[in-house]
Amino acid sequence: MTAAPETTSETVMTSRGWGLIGFGVMAGGVGVGLANPILVYAGVTMVSAVVVAGLWMLLSINTFLRRFPYARREVIPRPLTAGVPGKVIVSIQSGNAASAARSRLRRTLTNSLDIREQAASELTGGMGTKATVARTETSLTLTYTLLPSRRGRWPLGPALVHSSDPFGVLWADTSVGEAEHIPVWPPVVDLSAAAGALMGHADRVVIGARTPSADDASLRDYREGDDLRRVHWPSSARRGTMLVRSDERAGRRPATVIMDLPRDPVALEWSITAAASIALSVLDAGHPVRLLGAGLNPDASRHVGEHGAEAGRSAILNQTVDLKSPVSINAATAHLIHAANQAAHDATHGEVIVGVFEPLERDALDALVPLGDSGRAWAMVRTSDNVAQAETAQETMRSLRRAGWRTATASTNGDLENIWASMITAGDME
Repeated sequence: MTAAPETTSETVMTSRGWGLIGFGVMAGGVGVGLANPILVYAGVTMVSAVVVAGLWMLLSINTFLRRFPYARREVIPRPLTAGVPGKVIVSIQSGNAASAARSRLRRTLTNSLDIREQAASELTGGMGTKATVARTETSLTLTYTLLPSRRGRWPLGPALVHSSDPFGVLWADTSVGEAEHIPVWPPVVDLSAAAGALMGHADRVVIGARTPSADDASLRDYREGDDLRRVHWPSSARRGTMLVRSDERAGRRPATVIMDLPRDPVALEWSITAAASIALSVLDAGHPVRLLGAGLNPDASRHVGEHGAEAGRSAILNQTVDLKSPVSINAATAHLIHAANQAAHDATHGEVIVGVFEPLERDALDALVPLGDSGRAWAMVRTSDNVAQAETAQETMRSLRRAGWRTATASTNGDLENIWASMITAGDME
C-alpha cells in the first residue's frame, strides 16, 4: 500500500465534552435569567473550551495529514497461509525535508499520536493484534503479527491514527493509506513422500490394450491449431486418431486433480486442503499438475510446473483462494461433469487422474467412467457419520472400482497422510 488516497476522520465527543456543553448552556441560561455575569462567563468559558478543542483537533489532523501523507504496508509472506503466522509492517512517512522548527513539530506529533490497524478476525485468529510502534521525526512504523485462520480474501487496513485534544473533550481516528484484501492460501499437508510412489505405480499399471505403447506415452490428441510437424504419424496410424507429441518430457508424467466440493463449510475446507496437498505433492515429485472442477476457470486450468516447482505451487494455491461452496447439489454435479469431460478431452496420454469426491450422483459417475479405462485413476471419496451419506459413499466407491478406479474412503477428521497411502495401495489390497 502506498499513496495518499482520500482519507476519512471520525471525530467523537467524550462524555466530558457533552458535560461541558450541557453545564455551559445551563450556567449561561441561569446567569442571563438571574442577571449574574459570573454564571454567564462560566457558561461561555465551558462552551468555548469545547470549541477550542474542536479547533485543536481540526488543526492537528490537518497538520498530520499534511506532514505525513504517505503510507506503505508490507505483508510477509504474501499470500499468507491459514495456520501459519505472518507479519505486517505499516510505515507512515513524512512527505519532504523540513526545517528545524518543522522537525520539532513532527517529533511532537509522532510522539503524541497512537497508531493501529484494522484487520478482519479471519486474519488475526479472532484475537486482537499486539503491535509495536517505532517513532522518528519523519515516520511512524507499526509492526504486528497475523495468524490467519481461514482460506479466502480478507480485509486489512486502513491504518488508524488516534488523536485527542489536551482537555479530553474530543478524540478522532483518522484513516491513513488504503484498505486491501489479503489472500490466504489453504493449509496443506506434505504428501510428497508417497507422491513419487503414486506416479511410479502409474508407470507399472498394465490393463491389456488400454495401456498405450511406449511410443504413445508422451503423446496426446491433436487439437486445432497444433503444429502439424508435431504429429506422430506411426502412433496416429496405429491408434486410428491423430496424435501429436506432448510438451511433457519422458519421466514427467502429468497429473490432473479433480475436485468435487461439498456444501458443508468444514467439509469444503477439508476437500480443498486435500486437493491442494495432492497437487503440490505431485508437483514436488517433479511432475506437471493441474486442478479441475469446483467451477474453476477452464482457461486457467492448465498444467503447471514446467517453469519450476515454486511458480507452480503459487499457481495451484492461488486457484484455491476464491473457491466457494456450490449453490446446490445440481451445481456441484454440473461442475464435476464438466471437469470429467475436460479431463477426458484434453488429457495427455499416460496422465494420472486423482479425484477428491463427495458421494456422487449417477450422472457424475457416468462422466467419470471413461477416465478409469487407463487404469491410472485414483479417488478419495468423503464419507461421514450420516448413515445415508455413508451408504452413498460406498456405492460411489463400488461404481468407480468397477470402472477401473482405485478408491479409498476419507473423513474430515481422518489423517490425510494415512488416507493418501490407503488410496495409493487400494488396488493392491483388492
